[in-house]
Amino acid sequence: MNRRIMKNMTLKERFASRGFSPMAYAKAYAGSKDKKEIEKSRVILSSILKGSSTGTKKSHGNGTGTNGITRKLIAQLKKDRVWIGPLPWEE
Repeated sequence: MNRRIMKNMTLKERFASRGFSPMAYAKAYAGSKDKKEIEKSRVILSSILKGSSTGTKKSHGNGTGTNGITRKLIAQLKKDRVWIGPLPWEE
């Protein structure tokens, strides 16, 4: 897909255009086979795609201990060319 078109898409649209499923992505990158951990990762991924969680201290995530998971998921999204631009905590 043309890079210019990708930049005009929202994060959620870029994620969907790559053919990813939130549940499958969470399973792949949860770091655990535990259903609770996978579900927690899926919820965090959904908040990342909505733009409400960025892995910084300002965005507090979805509760305690979520910034590490949030940062891990955002870093993976960057590797998968879904996240465009610098990582929020590096700005």
